Amino acid sequence: MRTSKIAGSGEPSKRSIKQIIIRYVTQLSISLGVILVILMIAASLRSTSSVLRDNLRITARISAQNISSNIHLLVDRMDNMAQKPEWFGAGMAETDMQQLIDQCEERVEFVWIAAYDTAGTKLYGDSDAPSSIAGKDYYDYLIRTQNLTVGRPERYNGLWQLSVGIPILNGDGDISFYLIGSYKYDMLNDVLSNINIGARGIAYIVDGEGNIIADKNMADMEQARNLYEMYGSGGNRRAFDDMLDLRTDVTAVFLKGVHHYMAYSPIAGTNWTLVIAAPGADFMGTLVWSVVLSILAIIGLQVYTTKRTVRIADQISGSLSHATDRLALLAAGNLREEVVFADNNQEAEVLTSALSSTVASLSTYIDNITGYLGRLSSGDYSMQVEGVFDGDFAAIRESMVLITDALNQTMHRIQQASDAVRSNSSETTAYAKKLYDGSLEQSDALNRLTGKMELITDKTDEIDGNAQRVKESAGAAKERVDEGQRQMGDMLEMMDSIHRDMQEIITISQLIEDISSQTSLLSLNASIEAARAGDAGKGFAVVAQEIGQLAQQTAAALEKTSAIIGKANVSIDQGMRAAQDTADSFRKVSQATNEFTEISDNLIQITMQQKEAIDMASQEVRTVLSIADTNQQFARETDETAAVSMKQVEELEQIVSMVKLRV
Repeated sequence: MRTSKIAGSGEPSKRSIKQIIIRYVTQLSISLGVILVILMIAASLRSTSSVLRDNLRITARISAQNISSNIHLLVDRMDNMAQKPEWFGAGMAETDMQQLIDQCEERVEFVWIAAYDTAGTKLYGDSDAPSSIAGKDYYDYLIRTQNLTVGRPERYNGLWQLSVGIPILNGDGDISFYLIGSYKYDMLNDVLSNINIGARGIAYIVDGEGNIIADKNMADMEQARNLYEMYGSGGNRRAFDDMLDLRTDVTAVFLKGVHHYMAYSPIAGTNWTLVIAAPGADFMGTLVWSVVLSILAIIGLQVYTTKRTVRIADQISGSLSHATDRLALLAAGNLREEVVFADNNQEAEVLTSALSSTVASLSTYIDNITGYLGRLSSGDYSMQVEGVFDGDFAAIRESMVLITDALNQTMHRIQQASDAVRSNSSETTAYAKKLYDGSLEQSDALNRLTGKMELITDKTDEIDGNAQRVKESAGAAKERVDEGQRQMGDMLEMMDSIHRDMQEIITISQLIEDISSQTSLLSLNASIEAARAGDAGKGFAVVAQEIGQLAQQTAAALEKTSAIIGKANVSIDQGMRAAQDTADSFRKVSQATNEFTEISDNLIQITMQQKEAIDMASQEVRTVLSIADTNQQFARETDETAAVSMKQVEELEQIVSMVKLRV
């Protein structure tokens, strides 16, 4: 959507259409004038340069041809004189030869004429003729070519002259002498002086080495000058080289810093070249005046165009002023003011007529739109858009129809949504109530569970203390059992030692019994031997008897000792078995004590795990209790929100019920 910018106080004032027309027409005309002047100057410069080049080329060619014609005229005269049969007569007297030369001089306007031998010495001729031509350029040409030659202009006896020479042959074809005739330089100067190439133009005739041999200004001919030495720049040298190659052309050169157009053309029959040059500035005066006149004419046309533009702009601005004022009123919202028609030109009449029609149409459209929007604002969405909307305004009607349809659809959806929201709000309220009651019951159950968990924690601490005391008692019992087991081991070792000693005693007793038996047998044998010995053996018989008695006593003592040792051995065996049984009991008690200690350790570990689990469960219960409190708060807030939603639904239903919708 376009928006117009309203000029602020800091912005420059807007220009009127009259000022805009005058400004742009003036700028356009000035631009066109400047462009035309530039184009005219460029075209004039190019045209002048082209015309000047063409004229110089033609002038140089024609002038060279004129000079060549004049020289050929001189040469033809000399050739005609050389064809006289008198020159070939043998034995011709000097006076006759002089007379013949005088006749030739009378017929042709020679400055002088004379005959010279092959060494260049005058034989006879005019008294004004030089006595020798040795060293002259035409003499050198005669020697080299043995043909008719033209010498370069030279000043002799205060007069510029042009010499022509031709060899005179005898009957045998040998050279008799050279006939030299000198003409006035005026025949060349007439051509050069008639070359009109501007006030500062130059006209030269140069030889094959660039030496100036003839000049339009005869006063400068006495100076020995060379083009390469006078104007020796690189560009000029290239032009001079082309010129001395006997070409015909026109080029631009700078002679002593001044721009010149230079044309050159060879002179037929010679090795000379005619050079003419004209400063470009000499031919620009007319161009400058034409440019000045053109500028003045353009300025005059500009003034006339500006005045004419002002009058036309006044007519246009006057024609548009009524339409502009009415548009300003239209922009301010005034649709009742009538449009003033302008009939001073076709465009203004069409503009004011179209503006009047536009204002009437806008007024009708706005009335229709205002009535339609008024019914919409009152809640009547069932009506149709009235009136005819033409052109692009039909889009407004279509937009209002679309808006009405969209509003009807939206209100129907709002009504359906309000019913759904009411139903959902009722269900949400019921669910929030149930959630709130369940949260209360959950909080009470968790509080009771928390109390039970605290009681279990206290009992677990008590069990843990008892397990610690049991572990301590089991440790003390284990220490006593270990000590009794050590003492029983010592006693078993002592009983074992006694048993071994008893076995040794039994062995000794058996040995003593064997000794007693042998002693008794020995005593019996001794008694028998003593009886055999008689009286000699009575003392030995007494000893033998005593030994026998001792043996019997020993046997009786051994028998009693054996009985005692047997009883002691039996007692020792019984003590050993009892001690082993006691040791086995101590081992079983020690094993039971170890198992009891391990059970106590497991009980303590289990008690600690139970305590940790109970602590974790207590923490989880507290977390669940916090969640239950939060759920209780959410349930309360949900209940309140549902109540607010119910209230908003009632208000929405009340608003929707006020709107009249399409069925």
